[in-house]
Amino acid sequence: MEEDNSIKKRKDGKPWISLDPKIKMSDLTITYPELIEPLTYDYGLHCVNCMIAEFDTLEEGAVIHGIEGEDFTDMIKDLEDIINNPDEQELD
Repeated sequence: MEEDNSIKKRKDGKPWISLDPKIKMSDLTITYPELIEPLTYDYGLHCVNCMIAEFDTLEEGAVIHGIEGEDFTDMIKDLEDIINNPDEQELD
């Protein structure tokens, strides 16, 4: 069996963190608070501060706000880049 060399790694050599679209919004924002601002301002998912965040998943919240298909895939990639490359994010 061949080793899979396509596994993505971070610059620090740690494994790439992939987001599960089925993660609850509340769990997502607790685990990755750095995603609150981009989710709210870049993607319009104001549900990060809503009581429904306890029940809705990232995918469900995105669909409710009209982010589906390729747009959803692009959003996930953007969020994963933020998580995996914190040193490359702009400081306010």
